[in-house]
Amino acid sequence: MPGLCIRFPDLGPMDDLPSLFEDLMAFISVVDAGGFNAAGTRFGTPPSRLSRSVAALEKHMGVSLIVRTTRRFAVTEIGQRTYEDAVRVRGQFKDAIAAASESQLEPSGTLRISCPMAMASEIVGRIAIDFMARHPQVHIAIETTDGRNRPFSEPADLAIQPSLTPLRDSSLVARPITRGKYILVASPRLQLGLSADPGPQALSSLPAVGWTFFSNPALWTLSHPEHGEHNVAVDARLMTDNLLLVREAAIGGVGVAQLPESLCRSHLESGQLCVVAPRWSPPQMTIYVLYPSRSALTLSGRMFVDALVAGLAPAGPADEPHRSIPAAQY
Repeated sequence: MPGLCIRFPDLGPMDDLPSLFEDLMAFISVVDAGGFNAAGTRFGTPPSRLSRSVAALEKHMGVSLIVRTTRRFAVTEIGQRTYEDAVRVRGQFKDAIAAASESQLEPSGTLRISCPMAMASEIVGRIAIDFMARHPQVHIAIETTDGRNRPFSEPADLAIQPSLTPLRDSSLVARPITRGKYILVASPRLQLGLSADPGPQALSSLPAVGWTFFSNPALWTLSHPEHGEHNVAVDARLMTDNLLLVREAAIGGVGVAQLPESLCRSHLESGQLCVVAPRWSPPQMTIYVLYPSRSALTLSGRMFVDALVAGLAPAGPADEPHRSIPAAQY
């Protein structure tokens, strides 16, 4: 199991594993309750049996996990580490059992999703419709956002969140599901007169469409494989938090826009848009799906996360490990 740190000198025959696991669970119970007698009362197991289980675990590991005296109960340093690892094992075991049990069940109930408007319209809405067609007992409520970290008006089971930087560690799981490539695009008539590889000065002379997801929609950070990173001040004739409107403004000739390649691919193929300065790239955006914990998700929530990962995979899977973020950003 990933992240497991418990070290046993010799697990011995496979037949010993059930009793070893039982001893480990007894150890968790004793630590949780703060003593053998308290654990016996709380969990309905004789304290003598708990004591024998912990002693057997200590013997097998060759270490002391608990200091026992008539006046004092204390967990040793290695005991504390073993306890923390054992709690993770217990959680993973419960998840495995739940997943196996639920594999025979049909997902149902209402799934509440917070999602940026453009993603809901172009990708997530389609995934949701397909998901409901396959699972008719599921209802989905999608509230659209502008993509920035803002409180959801009602609690969400899942929140889809774009971010330019890795999300900070804290209480929520942040699973990266795809990484979006952004490009500079404009109406073909706006590109007339530009060289094949225009520099920042040429770009700053063009009108632009600003997306207010960025703290300064009129100051673009662009990178070039040879010239490095530059901040380019642009003349943002239109600024909006709606990425779909940014696209429409670019098609209408209002100005150059930074857009996800996936959001304008068909318009590039039809000739409504063209790539401007192909060697200058806006920052990539990582798309996360956020949830309190896998064990807190319903069956429909877990299955929808899997559907998101599968549906967004063609855009380029993110290789960043799962993180957790502050609850205030959810």
